[in-house]
Amino acid sequence: MHSSFKVLACILLCTQLGWSQEKVKDTTHTRNEFSKTFFEIAYTQPVSYGDNFINKGYDLSGTIDVGITTAFYYNTTLHFDVNIASGDVTRPDLVGNIRSAIFTRISGGIGYPLDITDKLQFIPSLHIGYLKIGQNGFDGEFRDDGVFLAPEVAFYYAVFGWIDISLGARNYFDFIRIDAPSDVRSFFNNAQSVYPYIGLRFLLDKV
Repeated sequence: MHSSFKVLACILLCTQLGWSQEKVKDTTHTRNEFSKTFFEIAYTQPVSYGDNFINKGYDLSGTIDVGITTAFYYNTTLHFDVNIASGDVTRPDLVGNIRSAIFTRISGGIGYPLDITDKLQFIPSLHIGYLKIGQNGFDGEFRDDGVFLAPEVAFYYAVFGWIDISLGARNYFDFIRIDAPSDVRSFFNNAQSVYPYIGLRFLLDKV
């Protein structure tokens, strides 16, 4: 009886130690996922489309997009991005007495990474943000404001443990507050554009 008690006590002790080690591993893994933070920079060339004043009246130039991405609950990603693009007016008869404009976008989003291979990762995400259009007119400067919704797809290829090459695109659906007659309101208050990009992603911190 005494020997059986010792065997039972030994089994319970080993089980407890094993469970404790597994718990420590899980806790460490979760903590690492929470601590992943990336800085991203990419070159993008906006391409507008549809029946709207940006597509019909502007020639958009290439621009740089910068952002911060961090992983949190079960590896879900949070995104914060800033993009500033410029455009020259090509059809003043459509957009009015304007020479050029600056399109400033600030957005936040949420995504979920899917590992294709050890080095290749795919992240679909959805963003919502604020759009400011700074108009440079012949009679002065003024601005228009709006919001946008933007689904994004992105691929990341790991070159080293701390740097990835990124390739993706974001599709903006803009809802702009411009005072326009009712018959052309949709032309000025709704716009669509695709921002394909190529860039780099840097791992800033990982515990």
